[in-house]
Amino acid sequence: MTDKHHATKEKAVKGVMWTSASFYSGKLLVLISTVILARLLSQDDFGVAGYAIVVISVLDVLSDLGVGDSLIYYHEDPDAADAAFWLGMGISCILLALLWFGAPLMGNFFNDARAVPVIRALAFYFPLSALGNIHDSLLSKELSFGKKFIPDLARAFGKGIFSILFAILGFGAWSLIIGQLASAVIATIALWWVFPWRPTLHFVQGWIRPLLDYGGKTVVVGVLSTITGNIDYLLIGRFLGAEALGIYTLAFRIPDMLITQMCYLISRVTFPLYAKLQDDHTALIKGFLNTTRYISLITVPMGLGIALVAQPMVLVIFGEKWVGAIPVIQAIAFYTIIQSLAFSAGIIYKAQGRPEILSYYSLLHAIILVPAIYWAVTIPRSITSVGWVMAVVVFVILIFEIAVASRMLKTPVQMIALAAAPAVINGGFMAVVVWVVLFLLRAANPMVQLTMGVASGIILYLAVFWIFRRDLVINTVHAFQAALQR
Repeated sequence: MTDKHHATKEKAVKGVMWTSASFYSGKLLVLISTVILARLLSQDDFGVAGYAIVVISVLDVLSDLGVGDSLIYYHEDPDAADAAFWLGMGISCILLALLWFGAPLMGNFFNDARAVPVIRALAFYFPLSALGNIHDSLLSKELSFGKKFIPDLARAFGKGIFSILFAILGFGAWSLIIGQLASAVIATIALWWVFPWRPTLHFVQGWIRPLLDYGGKTVVVGVLSTITGNIDYLLIGRFLGAEALGIYTLAFRIPDMLITQMCYLISRVTFPLYAKLQDDHTALIKGFLNTTRYISLITVPMGLGIALVAQPMVLVIFGEKWVGAIPVIQAIAFYTIIQSLAFSAGIIYKAQGRPEILSYYSLLHAIILVPAIYWAVTIPRSITSVGWVMAVVVFVILIFEIAVASRMLKTPVQMIALAAAPAVINGGFMAVVVWVVLFLLRAANPMVQLTMGVASGIILYLAVFWIFRRDLVINTVHAFQAALQR
Protein backbone atom coordinates (compact mmCIF):
# COMPACT_ATOMS: atom_id res chain seq x y z
CA MET A 1 0.00 0.00 0.00
CA THR A 2 1.34 3.48 -0.90
CA ASP A 3 2.17 6.17 1.65
CA LYS A 4 -0.77 8.14 0.33
CA HIS A 5 -3.15 5.28 1.02
CA HIS A 6 -1.66 4.75 4.49
CA ALA A 7 -2.12 8.41 5.31
CA THR A 8 -5.65 8.44 3.96
CA LYS A 9 -6.58 5.34 5.94
CA GLU A 10 -5.22 6.78 9.16
CA LYS A 11 -6.93 10.12 8.58
CA ALA A 12 -10.19 8.26 7.99
CA VAL A 13 -9.81 6.23 11.15
CA LYS A 14 -8.85 9.27 13.22
CA GLY A 15 -11.70 11.26 11.75
CA VAL A 16 -14.19 8.52 12.53
CA MET A 17 -12.79 8.21 16.05
CA TRP A 18 -13.06 11.91 16.83
CA THR A 19 -16.42 12.27 15.12
CA SER A 20 -17.68 9.13 16.84
CA ALA A 21 -16.53 10.45 20.22
CA SER A 22 -18.32 13.72 19.55
CA PHE A 23 -21.37 12.00 18.14
CA TYR A 24 -21.88 9.38 20.81
CA SER A 25 -21.08 11.78 23.64
CA GLY A 26 -23.66 14.16 22.23
CA LYS A 27 -26.18 11.42 21.54
CA LEU A 28 -25.73 10.04 25.04
CA LEU A 29 -26.70 13.46 26.35
CA VAL A 30 -29.62 13.61 23.91
CA LEU A 31 -30.74 10.13 24.97
CA ILE A 32 -30.61 11.06 28.64
CA SER A 33 -32.53 14.28 28.02
CA THR A 34 -35.07 12.42 25.84
CA VAL A 35 -35.72 9.91 28.62
CA ILE A 36 -36.24 12.72 31.13
CA LEU A 37 -38.41 14.75 28.76
CA ALA A 38 -40.51 11.70 27.87
CA ARG A 39 -41.45 11.43 31.53
CA LEU A 40 -41.99 15.19 32.01
CA LEU A 41 -43.93 15.91 28.82
CA SER A 42 -46.96 14.36 27.14
CA GLN A 43 -47.31 12.84 23.68
CA ASP A 44 -49.21 15.98 22.71
CA ASP A 45 -46.32 18.23 23.81
CA PHE A 46 -43.91 16.29 21.59
CA GLY A 47 -46.39 16.56 18.73
CA VAL A 48 -46.91 20.33 18.98
CA ALA A 49 -43.16 20.94 19.06
CA GLY A 50 -42.90 18.41 16.23
CA TYR A 51 -44.95 20.70 13.97
CA ALA A 52 -42.21 23.33 14.11
CA ILE A 53 -39.28 20.90 14.10
CA VAL A 54 -40.48 19.12 10.96
CA VAL A 55 -41.07 22.41 9.11
CA ILE A 56 -37.58 23.63 10.04
CA SER A 57 -36.10 20.27 9.00
CA VAL A 58 -37.75 20.49 5.59
CA LEU A 59 -36.34 23.97 4.94
CA ASP A 60 -32.97 23.43 6.61
CA VAL A 61 -31.51 22.02 3.40
CA LEU A 62 -31.98 25.48 1.83
CA SER A 63 -30.20 27.28 4.65
CA ASP A 64 -26.93 27.67 2.71
CA LEU A 65 -27.83 26.31 -0.74
CA GLY A 66 -25.12 23.70 -0.43
CA VAL A 67 -22.20 26.13 -0.30
CA GLY A 68 -20.78 24.25 2.69
CA ASP A 69 -20.27 21.16 0.55
CA SER A 70 -18.87 23.40 -2.21
CA LEU A 71 -16.15 24.68 0.13
CA ILE A 72 -15.15 21.09 0.91
CA TYR A 73 -15.07 20.10 -2.76
CA TYR A 74 -13.15 23.11 -4.12
CA HIS A 75 -9.54 24.03 -3.35
CA GLU A 76 -8.46 26.55 -0.74
CA ASP A 77 -9.46 30.17 -1.34
CA PRO A 78 -10.31 32.65 1.44
CA ASP A 79 -12.55 34.63 -0.91
CA ALA A 80 -14.74 31.56 -1.38
CA ALA A 81 -15.25 31.23 2.37
CA ASP A 82 -16.28 34.89 2.71
CA ALA A 83 -18.71 34.59 -0.17
CA ALA A 84 -20.17 31.42 1.29
CA PHE A 85 -20.66 33.02 4.71
CA TRP A 86 -22.58 36.03 3.47
CA LEU A 87 -24.62 33.95 1.05
CA GLY A 88 -25.63 31.72 3.94
CA MET A 89 -26.57 34.65 6.16
CA GLY A 90 -28.70 36.21 3.46
CA ILE A 91 -30.51 32.98 2.69
CA SER A 92 -31.16 32.29 6.38
CA CYS A 93 -32.76 35.71 6.86
CA ILE A 94 -35.00 35.12 3.85
CA LEU A 95 -36.10 31.78 5.31
CA LEU A 96 -36.85 33.46 8.65
CA ALA A 97 -39.11 36.00 6.92
CA LEU A 98 -40.87 33.33 4.85
CA LEU A 99 -41.61 31.22 7.91
CA TRP A 100 -42.77 34.16 9.99
CA PHE A 101 -45.36 35.20 7.43
CA GLY A 102 -46.13 31.68 6.23
CA ALA A 103 -46.70 30.14 9.68
CA PRO A 104 -50.51 30.60 9.54
CA LEU A 105 -50.60 28.52 6.36
CA MET A 106 -48.73 25.74 8.15
CA GLY A 107 -51.20 26.00 11.02
CA ASN A 108 -53.99 25.41 8.52
CA PHE A 109 -52.09 22.49 7.00
CA PHE A 110 -51.78 20.76 10.39
CA ASN A 111 -55.32 21.79 11.39
CA ASP A 112 -53.86 23.09 14.65
CA ALA A 113 -53.45 26.79 15.49
CA ARG A 114 -50.80 25.89 18.10
CA ALA A 115 -48.37 25.29 15.25
CA VAL A 116 -48.19 29.00 14.31
CA PRO A 117 -46.28 30.49 17.29
CA VAL A 118 -43.85 27.56 17.64
CA ILE A 119 -42.97 27.69 13.93
CA ARG A 120 -42.35 31.44 14.12
CA ALA A 121 -40.14 31.05 17.17
CA LEU A 122 -38.07 28.17 15.79
CA ALA A 123 -37.54 30.06 12.50
CA PHE A 124 -34.81 32.05 14.29
CA TYR A 125 -32.80 28.81 14.25
CA PHE A 126 -31.73 29.61 10.67
CA PRO A 127 -29.78 32.87 11.21
CA LEU A 128 -28.40 31.61 14.53
CA SER A 129 -26.99 28.48 12.85
CA ALA A 130 -25.80 30.35 9.75
CA LEU A 131 -23.31 32.25 11.89
CA GLY A 132 -21.37 29.01 12.43
CA ASN A 133 -22.13 26.88 9.36
CA ILE A 134 -19.05 27.94 7.38
CA HIS A 135 -16.79 27.39 10.39
CA ASP A 136 -18.16 23.86 10.60
CA SER A 137 -17.57 23.23 6.87
CA LEU A 138 -14.01 24.57 7.02
CA LEU A 139 -13.22 22.31 9.97
CA SER A 140 -14.45 19.33 7.95
CA LYS A 141 -12.44 20.45 4.91
CA GLU A 142 -9.26 20.50 7.01
CA LEU A 143 -10.19 17.15 8.58
CA SER A 144 -10.01 18.87 11.99
CA PHE A 145 -12.53 16.55 13.58
CA GLY A 146 -10.84 16.81 16.96
CA LYS A 147 -11.68 20.52 17.12
CA LYS A 148 -15.28 19.80 16.14
CA PHE A 149 -15.70 17.74 19.30
CA ILE A 150 -16.28 20.81 21.49
CA PRO A 151 -19.05 22.55 19.48
CA ASP A 152 -20.79 19.26 18.69
CA LEU A 153 -20.84 18.28 22.35
CA ALA A 154 -21.83 21.79 23.43
CA ARG A 155 -24.78 21.70 21.03
CA ALA A 156 -26.17 18.50 22.52
CA PHE A 157 -25.47 19.57 26.10
CA GLY A 158 -27.15 22.95 25.68
CA LYS A 159 -30.18 21.47 23.97
CA GLY A 160 -30.71 18.91 26.72
CA ILE A 161 -30.12 21.23 29.67
CA PHE A 162 -32.38 24.03 28.46
CA SER A 163 -35.15 21.65 27.33
CA ILE A 164 -35.21 19.86 30.68
CA LEU A 165 -35.01 23.08 32.69
CA PHE A 166 -37.97 24.67 30.94
CA ALA A 167 -39.94 21.40 30.99
CA ILE A 168 -39.55 21.31 34.78
CA LEU A 169 -40.74 24.93 34.90
CA GLY A 170 -43.89 23.85 33.08
CA PHE A 171 -43.31 25.26 29.58
CA GLY A 172 -44.57 22.07 27.90
CA ALA A 173 -43.95 21.97 24.14
CA TRP A 174 -42.12 25.30 24.34
CA SER A 175 -39.33 23.66 26.34
CA LEU A 176 -38.35 21.68 23.22
CA ILE A 177 -38.37 24.83 21.06
CA ILE A 178 -36.24 26.75 23.55
CA GLY A 179 -33.79 23.83 23.70
CA GLN A 180 -33.39 23.85 19.91
CA LEU A 181 -32.67 27.59 19.80
CA ALA A 182 -30.27 27.39 22.74
CA SER A 183 -28.32 24.60 21.03
CA ALA A 184 -27.83 26.76 17.92
CA VAL A 185 -26.52 29.70 19.96
CA ILE A 186 -24.15 27.59 22.05
CA ALA A 187 -22.79 25.65 19.05
CA THR A 188 -22.15 28.85 17.10
CA ILE A 189 -20.24 30.41 19.99
CA ALA A 190 -18.16 27.24 20.36
CA LEU A 191 -17.37 27.10 16.61
CA TRP A 192 -16.10 30.69 16.61
CA TRP A 193 -14.00 29.87 19.66
CA VAL A 194 -12.29 26.71 18.36
CA PHE A 195 -11.76 27.90 14.77
CA PRO A 196 -9.95 31.25 14.24
CA TRP A 197 -11.41 32.04 10.80
CA ARG A 198 -13.42 35.27 10.71
CA PRO A 199 -15.52 36.50 7.79
CA THR A 200 -14.62 39.81 6.20
CA LEU A 201 -16.74 42.28 4.27
CA HIS A 202 -14.74 41.40 1.13
CA PHE A 203 -17.33 39.76 -1.13
CA VAL A 204 -16.02 38.40 -4.46
CA GLN A 205 -19.00 38.02 -6.75
CA GLY A 206 -17.03 35.70 -9.01
CA TRP A 207 -17.35 32.94 -6.42
CA ILE A 208 -21.15 33.02 -6.36
CA ARG A 209 -21.61 31.00 -9.54
CA PRO A 210 -19.19 28.10 -8.78
CA LEU A 211 -20.40 27.84 -5.18
CA LEU A 212 -24.05 27.75 -6.19
CA ASP A 213 -23.36 25.52 -9.20
CA TYR A 214 -21.93 22.64 -7.19
CA GLY A 215 -23.99 23.50 -4.12
CA GLY A 216 -27.18 23.72 -6.16
CA LYS A 217 -26.75 20.11 -7.22
CA THR A 218 -26.44 19.00 -3.63
CA VAL A 219 -29.44 21.16 -2.69
CA VAL A 220 -31.62 19.40 -5.25
CA VAL A 221 -30.58 16.13 -3.64
CA GLY A 222 -31.15 17.62 -0.21
CA VAL A 223 -34.61 18.96 -1.02
CA LEU A 224 -35.79 15.64 -2.39
CA SER A 225 -34.14 13.73 0.45
CA THR A 226 -35.72 16.08 2.97
CA ILE A 227 -39.14 15.53 1.45
CA THR A 228 -38.73 11.77 1.61
CA GLY A 229 -37.24 12.07 5.09
CA ASN A 230 -40.05 14.22 6.51
CA ILE A 231 -43.17 13.39 4.51
CA ASP A 232 -44.11 10.85 7.18
CA TYR A 233 -44.03 13.54 9.89
CA LEU A 234 -45.95 16.02 7.73
CA LEU A 235 -48.75 13.62 6.80
CA ILE A 236 -49.01 12.11 10.29
CA GLY A 237 -49.31 15.61 11.73
CA ARG A 238 -52.00 16.56 9.23
CA PHE A 239 -54.15 13.42 9.25
CA LEU A 240 -53.50 11.76 12.62
CA GLY A 241 -52.90 14.76 14.92
CA ALA A 242 -50.39 15.97 17.50
CA GLU A 243 -50.53 12.95 19.81
CA ALA A 244 -49.83 10.45 17.03
CA LEU A 245 -47.02 12.70 15.76
CA GLY A 246 -45.56 12.85 19.27
CA ILE A 247 -45.50 9.04 19.62
CA TYR A 248 -44.04 8.60 16.14
CA THR A 249 -41.39 11.27 16.79
CA LEU A 250 -40.18 9.52 19.94
CA ALA A 251 -40.31 6.09 18.29
CA PHE A 252 -38.22 7.29 15.35
CA ARG A 253 -35.64 8.90 17.60
CA ILE A 254 -33.90 5.78 18.98
CA PRO A 255 -33.17 3.93 15.67
CA ASP A 256 -32.39 7.23 13.94
CA MET A 257 -30.05 8.36 16.72
CA LEU A 258 -28.09 5.11 16.87
CA ILE A 259 -28.04 4.06 13.21
CA THR A 260 -28.91 6.79 10.69
CA GLN A 261 -26.98 9.49 12.51
CA MET A 262 -23.99 7.16 12.86
CA CYS A 263 -23.98 6.77 9.08
CA TYR A 264 -24.20 10.53 8.75
CA LEU A 265 -21.17 11.09 10.93
CA ILE A 266 -19.16 8.58 8.88
CA SER A 267 -20.16 10.43 5.71
CA ARG A 268 -18.87 13.69 7.21
CA VAL A 269 -15.45 12.05 7.51
CA THR A 270 -15.36 10.02 4.29
CA PHE A 271 -16.74 12.69 1.92
CA PRO A 272 -13.77 15.12 2.27
CA LEU A 273 -11.39 12.15 2.15
CA TYR A 274 -12.96 10.68 -0.97
CA ALA A 275 -12.99 14.15 -2.52
CA LYS A 276 -9.19 14.23 -2.14
CA LEU A 277 -8.99 10.80 -3.86
CA GLN A 278 -11.45 11.63 -6.63
CA ASP A 279 -8.84 10.84 -9.31
CA ASP A 280 -7.68 7.55 -7.74
CA HIS A 281 -10.23 5.03 -8.97
CA THR A 282 -8.68 2.03 -7.21
CA ALA A 283 -8.62 3.82 -3.86
CA LEU A 284 -12.26 4.86 -4.30
CA ILE A 285 -13.40 1.29 -4.94
CA LYS A 286 -11.51 -0.01 -1.94
CA GLY A 287 -12.80 2.81 0.24
CA PHE A 288 -16.38 2.20 -0.90
CA LEU A 289 -16.26 -1.53 -0.13
CA ASN A 290 -14.55 -0.99 3.22
CA THR A 291 -17.03 1.70 4.23
CA THR A 292 -19.95 -0.56 3.28
CA ARG A 293 -18.42 -3.44 5.24
CA TYR A 294 -17.73 -1.50 8.42
CA ILE A 295 -21.05 0.38 8.39
CA SER A 296 -22.98 -2.87 8.05
CA LEU A 297 -20.96 -4.49 10.84
CA ILE A 298 -22.44 -1.89 13.17
CA THR A 299 -25.87 -1.06 11.77
CA VAL A 300 -27.20 -4.56 11.04
CA PRO A 301 -26.80 -6.05 14.54
CA MET A 302 -27.75 -2.77 16.17
CA GLY A 303 -30.97 -2.46 14.16
CA LEU A 304 -31.96 -6.08 14.71
CA GLY A 305 -31.24 -5.71 18.41
CA ILE A 306 -33.38 -2.57 18.72
CA ALA A 307 -36.28 -4.31 17.00
CA LEU A 308 -36.04 -7.33 19.28
CA VAL A 309 -35.77 -5.48 22.62
CA ALA A 310 -38.17 -2.65 21.69
CA GLN A 311 -40.85 -3.69 24.18
CA PRO A 312 -38.73 -3.96 27.35
CA MET A 313 -36.69 -0.95 26.24
CA VAL A 314 -39.74 1.32 25.99
CA LEU A 315 -41.21 0.08 29.27
CA VAL A 316 -37.95 0.53 31.18
CA ILE A 317 -36.70 3.76 29.63
CA PHE A 318 -39.78 5.77 28.70
CA GLY A 319 -42.61 4.27 30.75
CA GLU A 320 -45.95 2.64 30.00
CA LYS A 321 -47.55 5.77 28.54
CA TRP A 322 -45.29 5.33 25.48
CA VAL A 323 -46.25 1.69 24.80
CA GLY A 324 -47.75 2.76 21.46
CA ALA A 325 -44.23 3.48 20.21
CA ILE A 326 -43.11 -0.18 20.43
CA PRO A 327 -44.30 -1.48 17.03
CA VAL A 328 -43.18 1.75 15.35
CA ILE A 329 -39.65 1.38 16.75
CA GLN A 330 -39.50 -2.17 15.37
CA ALA A 331 -40.51 -1.03 11.88
CA ILE A 332 -38.16 1.97 11.86
CA ALA A 333 -35.27 -0.23 13.05
CA PHE A 334 -35.55 -2.29 9.83
CA TYR A 335 -35.91 0.92 7.82
CA THR A 336 -32.63 2.29 9.20
CA ILE A 337 -30.79 -0.99 8.58
CA ILE A 338 -31.77 -0.99 4.91
CA GLN A 339 -31.03 2.70 4.53
CA SER A 340 -27.54 2.30 6.00
CA LEU A 341 -26.55 -0.30 3.40
CA ALA A 342 -26.77 2.28 0.60
CA PHE A 343 -25.13 5.13 2.47
CA SER A 344 -21.67 4.70 0.93
CA ALA A 345 -22.98 5.08 -2.61
CA GLY A 346 -24.14 8.64 -2.00
CA ILE A 347 -20.72 9.62 -0.64
CA ILE A 348 -19.04 8.31 -3.80
CA TYR A 349 -21.33 10.30 -6.10
CA LYS A 350 -20.63 13.55 -4.24
CA ALA A 351 -16.88 12.91 -4.11
CA GLN A 352 -16.82 12.33 -7.86
CA GLY A 353 -18.50 15.67 -8.46
CA ARG A 354 -21.74 13.96 -9.53
CA PRO A 355 -24.18 14.75 -6.72
CA GLU A 356 -26.97 15.14 -9.26
CA ILE A 357 -27.10 11.35 -9.52
CA LEU A 358 -28.55 11.35 -6.04
CA SER A 359 -31.33 13.61 -7.33
CA TYR A 360 -32.64 10.83 -9.54
CA TYR A 361 -32.78 8.41 -6.61
CA SER A 362 -34.39 10.98 -4.37
CA LEU A 363 -36.98 11.81 -7.03
CA LEU A 364 -37.79 8.12 -7.50
CA HIS A 365 -37.95 7.71 -3.73
CA ALA A 366 -40.38 10.62 -3.40
CA ILE A 367 -42.59 9.39 -6.25
CA ILE A 368 -43.00 6.01 -4.55
CA LEU A 369 -43.03 7.14 -0.93
CA VAL A 370 -45.52 10.03 -0.93
CA PRO A 371 -48.55 8.04 -2.14
CA ALA A 372 -47.51 5.07 0.02
CA ILE A 373 -47.40 7.21 3.19
CA TYR A 374 -50.68 8.88 2.19
CA TRP A 375 -52.27 5.44 1.99
CA ALA A 376 -50.90 4.52 5.43
CA VAL A 377 -52.32 7.61 7.16
CA THR A 378 -55.70 7.58 5.40
CA ILE A 379 -56.64 3.88 5.04
CA PRO A 380 -55.22 1.92 8.00
CA ARG A 381 -54.61 5.28 9.76
CA SER A 382 -51.73 3.78 11.69
CA ILE A 383 -48.26 5.11 12.53
CA THR A 384 -47.05 1.48 12.58
CA SER A 385 -48.17 1.13 8.95
CA VAL A 386 -46.21 4.28 8.15
CA GLY A 387 -43.07 2.70 9.63
CA TRP A 388 -43.35 -0.47 7.57
CA VAL A 389 -44.14 1.47 4.39
CA MET A 390 -40.92 3.43 4.94
CA ALA A 391 -38.95 0.17 5.24
CA VAL A 392 -40.42 -1.42 2.10
CA VAL A 393 -39.90 1.66 -0.07
CA VAL A 394 -36.29 2.21 1.03
CA PHE A 395 -35.56 -1.44 0.17
CA VAL A 396 -36.73 -0.82 -3.40
CA ILE A 397 -34.48 2.25 -3.63
CA LEU A 398 -31.54 0.28 -2.20
CA ILE A 399 -31.65 -2.10 -5.17
CA PHE A 400 -31.37 0.80 -7.63
CA GLU A 401 -28.59 2.58 -5.71
CA ILE A 402 -26.40 -0.51 -5.42
CA ALA A 403 -26.86 -1.33 -9.11
CA VAL A 404 -25.84 2.16 -10.26
CA ALA A 405 -22.92 2.36 -7.81
CA SER A 406 -21.70 -0.96 -9.18
CA ARG A 407 -21.80 0.34 -12.73
CA MET A 408 -20.22 3.72 -11.89
CA LEU A 409 -17.28 2.14 -10.04
CA LYS A 410 -17.10 -0.79 -12.47
CA THR A 411 -17.38 -3.13 -9.51
CA PRO A 412 -19.56 -6.28 -9.61
CA VAL A 413 -22.69 -6.20 -7.48
CA GLN A 414 -21.52 -9.46 -5.95
CA MET A 415 -18.48 -7.69 -4.44
CA ILE A 416 -20.74 -5.09 -2.82
CA ALA A 417 -23.01 -7.84 -1.50
CA LEU A 418 -20.02 -9.74 -0.13
CA ALA A 419 -18.89 -6.63 1.74
CA ALA A 420 -22.14 -6.60 3.74
CA ALA A 421 -22.62 -10.37 3.89
CA PRO A 422 -20.70 -11.06 7.15
CA ALA A 423 -22.81 -8.57 9.07
CA VAL A 424 -26.09 -9.83 7.61
CA ILE A 425 -25.33 -13.51 8.24
CA ASN A 426 -23.96 -13.07 11.75
CA GLY A 427 -26.63 -10.53 12.59
CA GLY A 428 -29.34 -12.96 11.56
CA PHE A 429 -27.84 -15.70 13.72
CA MET A 430 -27.63 -13.27 16.64
CA ALA A 431 -31.29 -12.26 16.16
CA VAL A 432 -32.50 -15.85 16.38
CA VAL A 433 -30.66 -16.45 19.65
CA VAL A 434 -31.83 -13.15 21.19
CA TRP A 435 -35.42 -13.97 20.22
CA VAL A 436 -35.12 -17.33 21.98
CA VAL A 437 -33.69 -15.65 25.10
CA LEU A 438 -36.54 -13.13 25.19
CA PHE A 439 -39.12 -15.85 24.63
CA LEU A 440 -37.79 -17.85 27.58
CA LEU A 441 -37.86 -14.67 29.71
CA ARG A 442 -41.31 -13.51 28.54
CA ALA A 443 -42.68 -13.62 32.08
CA ALA A 444 -39.69 -11.82 33.62
CA ASN A 445 -39.39 -8.18 34.62
CA PRO A 446 -38.82 -5.83 31.63
CA MET A 447 -35.47 -4.75 33.08
CA VAL A 448 -34.32 -8.38 33.17
CA GLN A 449 -35.53 -8.91 29.60
CA LEU A 450 -33.71 -5.79 28.37
CA THR A 451 -30.47 -6.60 30.17
CA MET A 452 -30.33 -10.24 29.09
CA GLY A 453 -31.44 -9.49 25.54
CA VAL A 454 -28.76 -6.83 24.99
CA ALA A 455 -26.01 -8.80 26.75
CA SER A 456 -26.70 -12.06 24.91
CA GLY A 457 -26.82 -10.25 21.55
CA ILE A 458 -23.51 -8.43 22.01
CA ILE A 459 -21.66 -11.44 23.38
CA LEU A 460 -22.93 -13.80 20.68
CA TYR A 461 -22.29 -11.39 17.81
CA LEU A 462 -18.69 -10.72 18.86
CA ALA A 463 -18.06 -14.41 19.61
CA VAL A 464 -19.27 -15.53 16.18
CA PHE A 465 -17.02 -12.99 14.46
CA TRP A 466 -14.06 -14.01 16.59
CA ILE A 467 -14.54 -17.65 15.68
CA PHE A 468 -15.34 -17.35 11.98
CA ARG A 469 -13.94 -13.94 10.90
CA ARG A 470 -11.08 -13.33 13.29
CA ASP A 471 -9.08 -11.64 10.54
CA LEU A 472 -11.73 -8.95 10.16
CA VAL A 473 -11.75 -8.24 13.90
CA ILE A 474 -7.94 -8.10 14.08
CA ASN A 475 -7.66 -5.79 11.05
CA THR A 476 -10.25 -3.43 12.56
CA VAL A 477 -8.45 -3.33 15.91
CA HIS A 478 -5.06 -2.76 14.26
CA ALA A 479 -6.43 0.16 12.21
CA PHE A 480 -7.65 1.93 15.34
CA GLN A 481 -4.45 1.13 17.25
CA ALA A 482 -2.35 2.65 14.48
CA ALA A 483 -4.39 5.83 14.61
CA LEU A 484 -4.08 6.05 18.38
CA GLN A 485 -0.30 5.53 18.26
CA ARG A 486 0.08 8.37 15.76
